[in-house]
Amino acid sequence: MIDVEGDLVGEDGAVKQETVELWRRDPVECVEELIGNPALRDMMAYVPEHAYTDAKEESQIYDEMWTGDWWWETQVSTYHRF
Repeated sequence: MIDVEGDLVGEDGAVKQETVELWRRDPVECVEELIGNPALRDMMAYVPEHAYTDAKEESQIYDEMWTGDWWWETQVSTYHRF
């Protein structure tokens, strides 16, 4: 249990505080669990994708990790060398 200070101010003018329970997990185990979960199979993306709001591809949509420039540049530059 840890005490944390929030960004909200109470009626008394004091910053609100709360005691929370902090959990931790190995991030590799978390990723293994997510990737290995068959219920999430159709929700995973491994390939970069560009999405646009218009047919001329002038306005790009950035709404998921795989639509970002970093993901595209990393995978395309790493795996598609000619």
